[in-house]
Amino acid sequence: MTIGRKEMSVLALSDKATEAIERILARPEVPEGAGVRIASSAPTTDARGPSDLQLGLAAAPDDGDEVIEEAGARVFLEDTVAELLDDKLLDVDRSGEQLRFSISRQW
Repeated sequence: MTIGRKEMSVLALSDKATEAIERILARPEVPEGAGVRIASSAPTTDARGPSDLQLGLAAAPDDGDEVIEEAGARVFLEDTVAELLDDKLLDVDRSGEQLRFSISRQW
């Protein structure tokens, strides 16, 4: 996993999440360099992990975001949530045309 130009262990992407993000970013209306951004207005954590996280499409990372690139998938992590997600896994489940992203602990 590459973050910026450094090798580092942070949020991992499942194969399904990587594929889903690649498909989203490949749509013609999505600008080149865009990514999926994970942010929070009030990051907190409990026994299950971080809460109050928002996931959305962003044209570019914000200043201070960590950038994860894996096999064509780009994820921008807001600096305030990056540390909370360093031992987590981003996964996705598909129900018809709807995608449901989830974050769980890496095992």
